[in-house]
Amino acid sequence: MTSNQNIANVTKLGYVGRQPTTKRNSDSWFTPEIYLNSVRTVLTEITLDPFSDSKANNIVRAVHFYDEKKNGLNQSWKVSNACRVFMNPPYSSGMVKKCCARFIEGWHQKEFLEAIILVNNATETKWFQSLLNEAQAICFTDHRISFWNSDGKVVSNNTRGQVFFYFGSNVNSFNEVFKKHGHCLVLKID
Repeated sequence: MTSNQNIANVTKLGYVGRQPTTKRNSDSWFTPEIYLNSVRTVLTEITLDPFSDSKANNIVRAVHFYDEKKNGLNQSWKVSNACRVFMNPPYSSGMVKKCCARFIEGWHQKEFLEAIILVNNATETKWFQSLLNEAQAICFTDHRISFWNSDGKVVSNNTRGQVFFYFGSNVNSFNEVFKKHGHCLVLKID
């Protein structure tokens, strides 16, 4: 047996649909519409998606969104007087930490009235704990979400469960709508 027999041949690897021609972006985890429908039910509209792009916004349907070029870390999130934010941040460790810190800053500065964040349930991280300390309610999903990637394919290598954080005064609605996705907990009522 030659050493070449143990090397994977990329042209023979299985892939549903077309074979990817470019490397997938590990920070592009598009939220499936079933969850966005729940977000829109609670928030009534998504005014701002601060970490998105035009392809993702076809499904999110935010009134305003910031892409990589506009960089939501450096923009004001007060895009209207009744701004409601949905955030599914980039998941690489350095970016998720920065995005969550920017979110908390915007929440304290009252740049938006209400928000829902979707992140991995990385309970041991400082960024997760900072969201937990500020949120009014959470929903731990009872399953792993099958996200979409920019090529329209389901990302099948999701290794963690997810959590939705809710910020705002509509806690009862959040719990009622999101209980179909997992276990909801009220953290505080302001």
